[in-house]
Amino acid sequence: MKKIISVFLSLIMICSLLVPAFAAEKEEKCDCGFNPVIYVAALGSATVYENPGEENERALFRPETGPLVAEAVSVILPVLPALIAGDYDTFGDALIGFVNSAFGALALDGDGNSKENVYAPEEYPETGDHGIEHSFYFGYDLRLDPYIHADRLHKTIELLKELTGHDKVQLKASSMGGVVTMAYLERYGTKDVETVIFQNCPIQGTAVAGELFCRKFEINKDALVNYALDAIPALEQDFFQGFLYGLATALDDLGVWSTLLSLVDPIVENLLDRVYDEALIPIFGTLPGIWSFVPDEYYEEAKTVMVDEDTQAGLIAMLDNYHYNVQKRAPEILREANKTAKIYIVAGYDIQRTPLVSAYMNTSDGTVDTKYASVGAVTADIRGTFPQGYAQAVNDGHDHISPDFCIDASTCALPEQTWFIKDMLHCTTHEGHDKFYEKMLTGDEQFYIDTYEEYPQFMQNNIPDQTFNKVENLSATELFKKQPNFTNFVMMLRSFIDVIKSFLAGLFVK
Repeated sequence: MKKIISVFLSLIMICSLLVPAFAAEKEEKCDCGFNPVIYVAALGSATVYENPGEENERALFRPETGPLVAEAVSVILPVLPALIAGDYDTFGDALIGFVNSAFGALALDGDGNSKENVYAPEEYPETGDHGIEHSFYFGYDLRLDPYIHADRLHKTIELLKELTGHDKVQLKASSMGGVVTMAYLERYGTKDVETVIFQNCPIQGTAVAGELFCRKFEINKDALVNYALDAIPALEQDFFQGFLYGLATALDDLGVWSTLLSLVDPIVENLLDRVYDEALIPIFGTLPGIWSFVPDEYYEEAKTVMVDEDTQAGLIAMLDNYHYNVQKRAPEILREANKTAKIYIVAGYDIQRTPLVSAYMNTSDGTVDTKYASVGAVTADIRGTFPQGYAQAVNDGHDHISPDFCIDASTCALPEQTWFIKDMLHCTTHEGHDKFYEKMLTGDEQFYIDTYEEYPQFMQNNIPDQTFNKVENLSATELFKKQPNFTNFVMMLRSFIDVIKSFLAGLFVK
């Protein structure tokens, strides 16, 4: 009996000690009503170093521009005479040597592991500061398996919850950050997550990665010019915008771009295979992070080009794990996550995509194809529209076709929670975006494409006014030319070029 009483008293003492502990924990809970935000940043969010902390330390990605350009000039300039003389091998030796010297240490081994002296430092939250104006920046090594970053993100979330006194966090993913976030959602779900925002994310890849990994390289002159013109409106100085626009279009009128590309064609023809075999495949073909951008339609073909199943079996297993468990299952993962968390997807469109591949006609934000960022939208070719008589693919009772008749959002994984911003250059934002995202992060409930009149499914990016307008059936460059503050300058420059062209034509006729 005494033994029973002693055990009972011991339990009472233990409970009396635990109660203050629980009370203290409860007091540490934050009641601000705003769960902390983690910004899962874009590609290159963390610098990858070789020999960090040592005398010969250097940044491999992103490298310092000045020294890299100086090295390129010192290597390439001496062999330009050989190139002009048609000695492509001598030029190729120098070019490939430079690429391997500058970036070769980035390569991973056959199991997807980095060299021990090459890595990106990892950072974790140190304070519990949080709020709409204060988010934690999550950077990562762009080379590695997205699941590695997902595990680090999980660790970060647990630490941030402890520091802030909140039970959940909110994730805002930008570009490649969406790849990391998707891997996290697949592995850990949403028990610790209230909100997820995907901004211009290659959730289902990018055509430029898919085609380049299949050796499909092509430079189209019109796509190259449009790519430059579509980037100009993102510049802040009006006069500089007008000057570049006038210069680029004038050079096109004069045939300068076509001439330059005609000089590049024989270089590509003679050196493309060597560059792939001696530089691109040994370096970038080993990086799971870059492989995460390869869309499903290209994936298996790309493996036959870029990896060797005999020497890279571990790497291939790693690639397959992400591709087939995350990217290919993206719609399923998002719908499952949406059962317990708020999910928002934002995709840009009508910006010329990277002009290095035959898929240059895909509408995009300049980097990520709209159909992949939106997880399933049907899109017309850039600057084009659907054929007459086109009907919405999925009749769900809502109109999901854009006013300019080039986007059908009815086929998206989450059509009611996917927005399209025309002429939004990849991850280039302004105050209007901030207000839009603030509603997503501060609202208690999920909102949809018809919840707010000012945020319909299809919006026109308005850079000068830092807001969004109703979508018009105009291209980025057409809207650019409508801006009155530099239109006169552009027209004057174009007129001057036309006079020069007419004068030269007259000389040749005589």
